[in-house]
Amino acid sequence: FIDNIANISGLEIGFGGVWVCASPNLLFIPFDAGGDRPAGPAKVVLDGWNIKTAQHNVFNRLIWGPDGWLWGCNGIQSTSLVGKPGTADDKRTTMNCGVWRYHPTRQVFEVVADGTTNPWGLDFDDYGQAFITNCVIEHLFHVVPGGRFKRMRGDDLDPHAYGLMQTCADHIHWAGGVWTSSRGGDGAHGTAGGGHAHMGCMVYLGDNWPDEYRNNVFLCNMHGNRVNRDILEQKGSGYVAHHGLDFLMANDPWFRGLGLAYGPDGGVYVNDWCDTGECHNHKVVDRTNGRIYKVTYGNLKPVKVDLQALNDDELVKLQLHKNDWFVRHARRILQERAAAGKIGGSTIAALQKMFAENPEETRKLRALWALYAVGAPDVAQSALASKQPYVKGWGARLLVDGPTRPENTADLLSDAAGSDSPVVRLAVASALQRVPADDRGQALNQMVWRAEDAADLNLSLMLWYAAEPLAERVTAADFDAQVGSAAIPVMREYAARLMAEKDVGEAVKALGLLLVKKDVAGAEAEHRRDAVPDVLKGIQAALKDGRKVTMPAGWDRIGQILANHPSADVRREALLLSLAFGDNAAQARARALVKDAGAPATERREVLGALVQSKPAELGSTLRELLADKDVGDLAIRAMAASGDAQTPAVLIEGYGKFSVPSRRDAIATLSSRPTWALAMLTAVHSGKLPQADVGAMAVRQLENLKNKAVDAEVEKLWGRVRKASDDKVQLMARYRSELAPDAMKKADMSSGRAVYERTCAACHTLFDAGGKVGPDLTGSQRANLDYVLENVLDPSAIVAKEYLMTVVERKDGQVLTGIVVADTPEAVTLNMPGQSVTVRAGEIKSRKTESISMMPEGLFEAMTAKERLDLVGYLGSAEQVALPAPAGR
Repeated sequence: FIDNIANISGLEIGFGGVWVCASPNLLFIPFDAGGDRPAGPAKVVLDGWNIKTAQHNVFNRLIWGPDGWLWGCNGIQSTSLVGKPGTADDKRTTMNCGVWRYHPTRQVFEVVADGTTNPWGLDFDDYGQAFITNCVIEHLFHVVPGGRFKRMRGDDLDPHAYGLMQTCADHIHWAGGVWTSSRGGDGAHGTAGGGHAHMGCMVYLGDNWPDEYRNNVFLCNMHGNRVNRDILEQKGSGYVAHHGLDFLMANDPWFRGLGLAYGPDGGVYVNDWCDTGECHNHKVVDRTNGRIYKVTYGNLKPVKVDLQALNDDELVKLQLHKNDWFVRHARRILQERAAAGKIGGSTIAALQKMFAENPEETRKLRALWALYAVGAPDVAQSALASKQPYVKGWGARLLVDGPTRPENTADLLSDAAGSDSPVVRLAVASALQRVPADDRGQALNQMVWRAEDAADLNLSLMLWYAAEPLAERVTAADFDAQVGSAAIPVMREYAARLMAEKDVGEAVKALGLLLVKKDVAGAEAEHRRDAVPDVLKGIQAALKDGRKVTMPAGWDRIGQILANHPSADVRREALLLSLAFGDNAAQARARALVKDAGAPATERREVLGALVQSKPAELGSTLRELLADKDVGDLAIRAMAASGDAQTPAVLIEGYGKFSVPSRRDAIATLSSRPTWALAMLTAVHSGKLPQADVGAMAVRQLENLKNKAVDAEVEKLWGRVRKASDDKVQLMARYRSELAPDAMKKADMSSGRAVYERTCAACHTLFDAGGKVGPDLTGSQRANLDYVLENVLDPSAIVAKEYLMTVVERKDGQVLTGIVVADTPEAVTLNMPGQSVTVRAGEIKSRKTESISMMPEGLFEAMTAKERLDLVGYLGSAEQVALPAPAGR
């Protein structure tokens, strides 16, 4: 058809041409009367999809929705500014991962839902509900318009979303643990379904396969070389997807299924990328391969059709066809004719008759969607009058879908919100996001009192997303009257959190009103009682960035009431807030608690973290007392870095020999965070008090970042001038390739290699479900490939994903932090560092710089003995976890 389009990742036919995802553009190519030749050049309909950083996360998959819009997906790797060519950036729509849609005649683009990772596959079931297949995190999501879904990483584009919707599947297609471990799809991962990368969502609605497959989701599993099958069950406002038997095994390691689609005969086409690589090998691709297969049942006869040749009456009748291929194309053709002014009144009348007289809900829905497609009047109002939940829910959606809506929209949605069906209430919550905030309260008030919806996470969160603009205006009195008695916990918690982010004093005042009001009874009193811990959690979350706040008026009284609360959780949350407010009495209680070895370890660690944030005068002495504590000693060592206590170097060096291996790493990191402490540590290395081998390459990287001449001089005395790996990479590669040749590797001691790994790598990398989260997970990497290991160890900064770039933050008190930015707001920045995550308030930062290099330091191998290198590489290539060496003397 055409051969000069690049980056094709989605195709759909309609409205006289072909629509194409071709990053960075959405194209429309008109075709001639025969439909098999372009009638003109490709037109850029939309542009702005980011191709530079998207890599394998490009926008993809085109499909006509029941609403008459063209739907598609987009991945997480980059944020795009989408709009018509020539549109200024401030007029464009921002999106990264999620689902979008475009109206072919109104020429409107909008985001349907945000989140997931790399959705690559989208389809609709018999009820018009959308589903996407996804990679890395869970594989299947029920797409609710306006939804905000779980992400692989990063924050939602709405900073006040707070909670994110989850997968609808009750399973994953690998055996658990980190997702990278499933690459290859073998062993336990193969038994579970094959792996973590999914694409090609198809909800089967054809008429060739047996009925047991209808409304099942089929999805290609890249690493499992197969097609998975999920069985949908309606539950609450949405669905739960159960794992059916895997449908198709390719028995070919080159199989890379990308798409599934049923055709007019009901048979299913499977397209196969057919390559040895995966989504990450986007630089070297074999373009000579590619397959299309077809899966049929029984003796299937070929079907040849030309729906464009049918008249309107025939297209209307096809709305009842068992094979949804006919239904969808016939509806789209009717929509095209209506847009061209070629639909007669008899066509609308026939569809209205079908809607009125057909009792089966899915068939009534088909008539409804076709009526909407051709622009029939009062479609939404007719659907809202239905007693069938999906029909009524679609009425709410269509009511707000167009550029105009009835004057009584708020009343209509409020009436629907009173439905006993959670399906309808979910649709109303979705629709409310499309009406002005001032028109939402009436419907919301119909729904937030339903205790049965508290356990329905999707519905609860959709109610919050709709209420958020109203919650931004809530005062303490409003909260007491409107939110405190609500039955949905996330509404209470998130409204309090939003209030506290704006004004902590107002949120505390609202909490006080909940505690003292006595003139309520029944369910309202129960909900108000339950709201207290939710409000506390909300206020606590608002202060998670560690910002200093003045103790609000009335907290002394409120804090005392909560300190005597019957709930231990409430007492703990109140103590944490008191610490954030700088309450001296609370600091004394906290110090007593963290020293109490009989208290729960989780509670002690949480309170100690809050105590460190509040930085009382006695913090240094408290931390010193806790160093030997088995439950909180590691946390105390890390906290010393922020305390600034002058006795820290002496205490850590003196106790070093008694620390565990992880605590020794923490001690080295703490001592490396300030110039004077670093000099004390290096002096101890010189004298033999600390093993030089324990000050690994990561610590040397940190010492370099102190930018202190005295420290640099001591480092050079011990390790020589730190080499830049790229200077002599070729020679080093050859040297270590020879040193670590296959014959030599036979002598590797895996157990000793693990000990080297624990000392040098585990603080940042996870392997076999254990280790840090600063760098990439190594479990599923090519770690058995010596060249891969050498490339990454000798020149770690050659290629660095942006999420692993090193940032150096210097505090005003002299502490230097080196880590990966995982959260960045105007109030604070949070760094992932070896062994811990640290939040630094904006007012504490003296300087901050992000380097275009990896956190992983150069010179890692050079700091090891030949035996340590051999053992480490052997361990890295092991197929399963091995035991650590037995302690000396055993």
